Amino acid sequence: MIIGTRGSELAVLQAEKVRVLLKALGYEPTIKTVKSLGDVMTDRGLYEMPEKGVFVKTLDMLLLNAEIDLAVHSMKDIPLERDEGLATSAVLPRDSPFDVLVANHKLDDMPDGAVIGTSSVRRKFQFLQFMDAKGVTVKIKDIRGNVNTRIRKLRSGDYDGILLAEAGLERLNLEVSYEQLDCDPFVPAPNQGIIAVVTRKDSGTSAVISKIDDAETRIEANVENEVLKVTGGGCALPVGVHASCNTTSIGLAVYFGASRKEHILEKRVISKERCLDEAREWAEGLPIKRG
Repeated sequence: MIIGTRGSELAVLQAEKVRVLLKALGYEPTIKTVKSLGDVMTDRGLYEMPEKGVFVKTLDMLLLNAEIDLAVHSMKDIPLERDEGLATSAVLPRDSPFDVLVANHKLDDMPDGAVIGTSSVRRKFQFLQFMDAKGVTVKIKDIRGNVNTRIRKLRSGDYDGILLAEAGLERLNLEVSYEQLDCDPFVPAPNQGIIAVVTRKDSGTSAVISKIDDAETRIEANVENEVLKVTGGGCALPVGVHASCNTTSIGLAVYFGASRKEHILEKRVISKERCLDEAREWAEGLPIKRG
């Protein structure tokens, strides 16, 4: 059984998590690393990429050509439109979905003129809107590269702060101080903190991988994707969606940023029993421009 993954340290660690789970089921998988289009095109922001799914398409093709048996992704990188021959056969228990600020200053003490690094339009708008409300002027500057590269750029003085996903820092076990950003108003990206395992639908591997699927994380991912379908968000359309399962209900928050000045942030509680229908109906009623 061959596991395909991008070659970054974080991606390999995520694939290793899957490998350990499969070893516990009696399999002996190997890991194969590849470079994605997103890894090669490091001279532009994610919102400038020529197509969606730049971090997954290479692995998709290897799967469809049976050169690998499964692919491990950060689920937030997987576009909604997939080849019909592929299936997300498992999601692992969710790690932190939240964004964090790694910076020389606390969020509430950010000085005028601070340079903050992010390649996410959602994070950019959310941070600017938060600072505008405090009367603080900051500059957002694109930043690319893996987590270690971004932290090195911060420490070298290129930035006063950078915005990252907490899950990545936790998985890498990095000794770095950071401030977790509250879901209100910093609603994270849909599926942030979720590791997904993709297989070919027609392969026996799909049934094996489904044994490591986490039911509660699957519900949260399905709800967030249902909202994403309605809002039409992605790398270029800044949408944040966060679903949090409770015993019988799901807390749901949605952020949509039409511009630096225009945005909405709405929250509600939906039932687990009808979660997809309720999420879709609610999202359809939100006053946003559909993508």
